[in-house]
This record gives sequence, structure tokens and C-alpha cells, in this order.
Amino acid sequence: MTNKNIRKFEYITFTAMLFLVFFGLIVLYSASTVSSNRLYNNPIYLFLRQSIFCIAGILISILVSFIPYKFYSKFAKYIFLVCLIFVVLTAFAGRISRGASRWLTLRGLIFQPSELMKLAMIIYMSKVITEIKGDFENKENFLRVMMIAYIPTFIVALSNLSTGIILFIIATSMIFVVSKKKLIFLFIMTMIVVAYVFAYPMAKILSSAGLLKAYQVGRIFAWKEPENYPDIAYQTMQGIYAIGSGRISGRGYLQSIQKSKIPEAQNDMIFTILCEELGIVGAGLFLVLYLILIYRIFYISFRQKNISLMLLTFGIGVHIALQTILNIGVVTNILPNTGVTLPFISYGGSSLIVMFIEIGIVMSVVRYERVEQ
Repeated sequence: MTNKNIRKFEYITFTAMLFLVFFGLIVLYSASTVSSNRLYNNPIYLFLRQSIFCIAGILISILVSFIPYKFYSKFAKYIFLVCLIFVVLTAFAGRISRGASRWLTLRGLIFQPSELMKLAMIIYMSKVITEIKGDFENKENFLRVMMIAYIPTFIVALSNLSTGIILFIIATSMIFVVSKKKLIFLFIMTMIVVAYVFAYPMAKILSSAGLLKAYQVGRIFAWKEPENYPDIAYQTMQGIYAIGSGRISGRGYLQSIQKSKIPEAQNDMIFTILCEELGIVGAGLFLVLYLILIYRIFYISFRQKNISLMLLTFGIGVHIALQTILNIGVVTNILPNTGVTLPFISYGGSSLIVMFIEIGIVMSVVRYERVEQ
């Protein structure tokens, strides 16, 4: 990079991401040893794979930061349609994981199309809402945006409710910030709060009507009454034990006891191992890094004069913030188990690479924003 390019590089966002990735790998090394040894007879196998994903992701993030944001706008429709096709294929012919159809195999490549759909929807919605200039009074415009936002959400939710909820909140948030009618969104927020408070009786009603699958109902029941559903709530309870045993300063790095009891501790429940080994102090440092990253993305978003760029970065900020909140809410049993990964820390390729691309897009917005100014 030339000196001119270096001055346009978004250091704060990139550095916060790097710290999360680096310290996340340290935690994952400890959390994954038991699973890695049991599955692959190599205690560092999963750590090495995640390291490769992270190195590739960082390089992708830097590469994407050099691509002008107009490129995404130009191909937004085609990216969205391809991802929608993948989502439909996954719903009907995907691999089942934890009771949900999440994975698609394409010529030996296994990935989660729903993760790609999150980014595709953010990019395409930012383009379309800009084209209609936020005019939702026009029924045709309103219908067009609703179809882009909620058709993929509905398809994904049929087999993977938690990801469907994430897509719904991202889309609704993007519409909210540009819509003049706020009352309908306040109504939606109220309904979400009501659904949270009355989740248990609602789950019974929806279960009787056949609108929820057995594993989804079981998760809600186990969330409210874990002692009555020891099998379903086993992972959650072991995670709570891990968090509690960590106390203030933790047991010490590599000293986790619960990682041998929590199934696949390197995935959704990795935050519990972090708390057990590093305590509240270590967990607090990670939360500070998340706050810096998320705040910076929203700061970049709301200083944009171009509505398309504002929506693009805003959607990315909502996505990263939402997954962080949901994951920590689940492992502390504030929310029912959803199978949502912790950004930049949980083991996995699809979600991780998408997050790296999103950070690259944010850095691209900053780079070309400064050039134009």
C-alpha cells in the first residue's frame, strides 16, 4: 500500500477485529482440544483449521476493502438471487444439523447458505431502498422491499428458526431507520417483547397447532424449566456451571473442566469456556472489544450522507451486534438455545468468512468515502 492508501485505512475497526480473532484463537485452542482429540485423534486439529480460516478471512477482508462499494450495488440483485436459490435448496435437500436443515454440499464444498443470505440481503436491500428513496407510501415499492426482506426470511425459518429470526430483525431494522412510519415498528418491538415474556405458554399453543417442530418446542421448555428437561438442557446447564466456576479471575488458561462435558464446546458455547478460564475479567475484555467494533461500525454508518452506504454499514452493524447478543444471551440462559455462533470466536467457516467480508465492506466504505470527500 502507498502512504496515501494507508491514511485511508480504517484502523480502529480492523484492529478491534484482529484482537477478537487473535484472542479468540487462544480461547478456541483450549476449548477445542477435547472435541478435536475425540473426533480426529489430534488435539490441535480444529485449532489449525480455524487458524487457516482466520488467516484467509483477514486477507479476504483486506482485499474486499479495496473494492469500491459501487461494485456490490451493481451485482446486488444477482448475488441475492443466487443466495436465495441456495437457501431454497438447503430447505429441501440440505444436511440436517441439530434438528435443522443448515448445510448444503456443492461439489464437495460444505457451507451454510443462510449465512451468505444475511449479507446478500443487506447489500440488496440497501440498493433497493435507495432506488425508491425510502418511499414506502407507494404500495409497489413497499411490496418490493417486503418481498426482498421476508421471503428468504420465511424460507430459512421453515428449517432454521433462529437464523430466520436474525434475518427478520436485520431487515426490519434497516426498514425502520428510513421509514417515516415508526408506530408499526414499535408495535413489532412490543410483539417481540410479549413473545419473549410469554414464550412458554405460546410454545405450548403453537406445539398443539403443529406450527413448531419438536426440537424447537423442547428448547423453549428446557429454557424455562431446565431441571425438568435434563437431556435437552444439558449443554446449557453445563455452560452455566462453567461460567459460575470461573468467578472473577477464572480457573486459569487451559484449566477448564467443563470443556470435557459440554458437547462441541468450541462452537456456540465457547463463551462459557472463556468465562471459566479467564473469569469475569477476561469476559469483560472481550465484551469491550465487541463494543468498540460495533460502536465504530454504527459511527461510520450514521456519518454517511449517502443513504445506500448508511444502510449497508448499518445492516452489517446490526448483524454483528445481534449475533453477539444472542449468543451471550443463550449461554447465560437469558434466551432459549438458538445455535447462534459468537462472531470471530466460535469455530466454523461460513459464518466467520461472511463476518470478515462484512468488515472488509465497512473498510471499503471508509476508504472511498474519504477519497470522494
